[in-house]
Amino acid sequence: MDNEELQKHILSTYNRLRLGMFAIAAAAPIVVVVWGLLFNVGWQDSISAYYFAPYANKWEYSAFPGRVLFVGILFALGSFLILYKGFSRREDRALNLAGACALGVAVFPMYPEAHYIPRSNDLHFTFAILLFICMAYTAIFCHEDTLQWIADPTRRRRYRNTYRVIGCFMGLFPLIGLALALIFDATQRHVFWIEAAGIWAFAAYWYTKSKELEESQAEVRVAKLTLTQPPPSQPASRPQAVFDNNGQPIPGV
Repeated sequence: MDNEELQKHILSTYNRLRLGMFAIAAAAPIVVVVWGLLFNVGWQDSISAYYFAPYANKWEYSAFPGRVLFVGILFALGSFLILYKGFSRREDRALNLAGACALGVAVFPMYPEAHYIPRSNDLHFTFAILLFICMAYTAIFCHEDTLQWIADPTRRRRYRNTYRVIGCFMGLFPLIGLALALIFDATQRHVFWIEAAGIWAFAAYWYTKSKELEESQAEVRVAKLTLTQPPPSQPASRPQAVFDNNGQPIPGV
């Protein structure tokens, strides 16, 4: 491979991580439901309930097929978030914390059986809310790290507004889901849809991020060591004068 082809090959890893998170998150609510139905597990009132949704009679055959996908998806997304490196330290830390919280959501499930894990419900809710708060922070406050490299101010403004809306949704939906779960004791189908909406907002963020980075070419600029130059929408600074050994400016240099 030549240098340019090798750069594109390496940079595709980041793009595939983003698109992978988009695809997994977008499909998660649907896949978990369909997978459960294949094992005669009824449509649960929340996505978290699939951890302990039994196949057949739980006292005769205690198997929870939904748990496989539920935990697997959370571990995949959590690992991706930790492995993905942001364009600033604050973005990277927020993504790392979000990834750790995703793992916490999987380890501490909702609706545990008696004597399963003490206060598992509380930990599950806490990790879930922190996960979406970290992602909302990333969407609302960290987009300028790469968005500044889009030259068209209209496109830049459109992306900025999209990130803010997605961030608000990611921060709002889990809180609404928590409130509904507490009010209705998590036995209403709309809790499922609120959780799904939060997950789809998470997916929308990574799809938008992939499109924005494709347009801004920020990763390519990093690979070519040109990210420190002024963004395309700003004028370049005046070059410094070059002097000879006698302290006189050299014309044309």
